[in-house]
Amino acid sequence: MAPVRREIATTRERLSELIGGIYDCVLDPANWEKALTDITGEFRFHNAILGVLRMDTGNSILGAAVGVEAEPLAQAIAMGPEVVAAWGGPERIQELPLDEPVVWSKVVGIQAQRESRYFREWVQPQGLFDAAAIGIVRDHSMVGNVAFGRHSAVGRIGNAELDGLRVLAPHFRRAVTIGNFFEMKTIEVTTLAAALDALSPAIVMVDERLEVVHANAAARLMLASRAPVRLDKGTLALAATASQDALARAVRDAARDAIALGAKGIAIPVPGPDGRPYVVHVLPLGYGRMRHGLAPRATAVLFISAAGAAPRMPSDAIALLYDLTPAERRILELIVAGRTRAEIARTLGIAASTAKTHLLRLFDKTGCKRQADLVRLAARLAAPV
Repeated sequence: MAPVRREIATTRERLSELIGGIYDCVLDPANWEKALTDITGEFRFHNAILGVLRMDTGNSILGAAVGVEAEPLAQAIAMGPEVVAAWGGPERIQELPLDEPVVWSKVVGIQAQRESRYFREWVQPQGLFDAAAIGIVRDHSMVGNVAFGRHSAVGRIGNAELDGLRVLAPHFRRAVTIGNFFEMKTIEVTTLAAALDALSPAIVMVDERLEVVHANAAARLMLASRAPVRLDKGTLALAATASQDALARAVRDAARDAIALGAKGIAIPVPGPDGRPYVVHVLPLGYGRMRHGLAPRATAVLFISAAGAAPRMPSDAIALLYDLTPAERRILELIVAGRTRAEIARTLGIAASTAKTHLLRLFDKTGCKRQADLVRLAARLAAPV
C-alpha cells in the first residue's frame, strides 16, 4: 500500500523560528545540527546533509549532517563524484538556481535517478527514494548546498515542503556567506561587537532608517572617503540609486519580517571609487540569539567588501530594480540567452506550467508583455547599476 501523505501546514511563526535557528549558526556553527534537525522534522524529511567547500583547495569549510549514521555518512562523502553524476553532472548542477529547492527525481528523471550508482548503492539501502536540494553558495571562493532525503515510507516531496524550503533558502545563503567572514568560528553574543571591529571588511550597524549605530575601523575609513558608502545627514547611503533602494528595502524587512526579507540584502552590488565592484550583505539582528546583547537600536549589520568577481549584469540590475526571486532571475538569464520556455523548463527541471508561472510574474514585475521585451530591458540595463 502506498504511504498516506500528510499535508504540511507550517505557520509564519514557525518559519520565523526556523529562520532564527539558521541565524544562530552564524555565531556558532555547532548549531547547524539543531537547525537541520528542526527543519527535517518540520517538513518530514529523514535526513539532511550540508556541505560547503573552498574553491581554491577543495577543502571543507563547513559540514553538518543529521539523520544519518557516521559510517553511511562517510560512504556518501566518499561517493562525491557519483553524487554529482547522479544529479546530472557538474554542468547540469551549475544551471540550477541558487536559493531554489529542486527535487532530484524531477531534475534528472526517475529512470536516470534509479539507474545511478549513488541511488542503488547508498540511497536505496538507506530506505530513501528521493531528495530536495538547495544550492546555498556558488562563487569564486565557495560552493555549497544542503540536501534533504525523503524516506520511502513518507511519500513524495510535495509543494508544501518546497514552499517551506523556498522561504528558508536565502537565509541559509546569508548565514553561510556572513559566517565565512568569521571563518566559521564560534562568536559569543556578548563579544560580537568586538569581533565585528576586528574584521577586515567594513561593517556598519544601522537602525531601520539606515542611521548608523556603530561602524568598525574599516567602515569609518570608507565613510571618510565617501566611497562606495557615505553618510547623508547621518544616514548610510550607497553610490548607486538602485543599490540604495535595494538596501533600504532589505533593512526595512530585516526589522519587520524575515520571511519578506528573503534574498533581499544578499550581495547588493555597488560600484567602488576605482570602478571595482563591492557588495553589501545585510544580517538581521532580530532573530535567534542575536536579538540580545547588541545596541538596542540596531536593526541589521551591514558587511561591505570588495566583490571577488564583477556582478553579473544586467541580471543584477534587474533583480535589484524589480525585486526578482532567484528562480525569476535565472529564468530571465535563460530568456536573454535565447532559450525557449520549453528549454527553460527542461534546464531547470521544472514543469512547463511552473516555468510559465515564473514568466508571468516576471512580466508583471517588469511591466513587459513578451519575452522580446525582457531581452530589450536587459539590453538597456547592460551598464552597471
